[in-house]
Amino acid sequence: MLIDRDHRTWALATTAIAVVGSVAYAGYVAARPYGPSGGSWVGLGFGVAGTACMVAAGLLAARKKVRTWRVGSAQGWMKAHIWLSLLAVPLILFHAGFRLGGPLTTWLMVLFGIVTVSGIAGLALQQLVPSLMTSRVPLETLQGQMDHVNEGLAVSAYEQVAAIAGPIAEAAEEQQALASEAALQASRPGYWKRVSRDEPSASPEPGAERVRQLYLEQVRPYLRRGLATTARVASPAGVPDVLGPLLDVPEDWRPRIDRLAALCEESRQLEVQMRLHRLLHGWLFLHAPISFALFVLTAFHIWFALSYKPGG
Repeated sequence: MLIDRDHRTWALATTAIAVVGSVAYAGYVAARPYGPSGGSWVGLGFGVAGTACMVAAGLLAARKKVRTWRVGSAQGWMKAHIWLSLLAVPLILFHAGFRLGGPLTTWLMVLFGIVTVSGIAGLALQQLVPSLMTSRVPLETLQGQMDHVNEGLAVSAYEQVAAIAGPIAEAAEEQQALASEAALQASRPGYWKRVSRDEPSASPEPGAERVRQLYLEQVRPYLRRGLATTARVASPAGVPDVLGPLLDVPEDWRPRIDRLAALCEESRQLEVQMRLHRLLHGWLFLHAPISFALFVLTAFHIWFALSYKPGG
């Protein structure tokens, strides 16, 4: 979520509460010769307020799970999650008196710190990544379609090369894809996705062998490396240099060579987009489970505090 003018009310309200809390905490500390205590009435008040902010912020997860709930908008819940989480930081620190305490409270503060830092990092990524996506990935694609789109790029690359160098036996997957596409279009004459494909060259010129070799050694491995899947075909580092080695090809081949280079560039953009998506959402794999652990440990801390009897 981008932080914009719509967050002004939340930002001003939480800042004002934090300032009032800071003033109250300073007066509370000054009035206690032995220092602050989480077990005092003021300390408990800070603890209750901070925990309430944490719980309210954590309800965002429940709101996301049950989308049919008509309890506020998703944007409103996200704003509450961000600003209440930030407000919880000073309140919890005031409750703890800026001390770690025993093992339980130490672990609580460690988890609280990790959740806070990971949340701020995720928020920062949400401000940065969309602009990077716009500047670096003009050919943006839906994340779930990336491997499918990249497969289409591999087929189109084979089409361009085969039109120059003739059929290539090593490109069995591309040939199968083209055959399936032709069979589908033949069975459905009015198919709206009908594509006109170029036929492989029946009599390749001698210079076409260079194009074929470059395709098999660099272009095809690069386009078939996989993006969203974990299994990747070994491929050269970086985008294949298609134009450099083929500068002196016949002029009538030039549009196909340019198209081949454009297909590699589009595939590069898909990979950049996938990396940015992983960067944008990967922090949740740390933030979400640590947040859950924090809530569990907080509940145990509350139970222990309520059941604790001095001298018992």
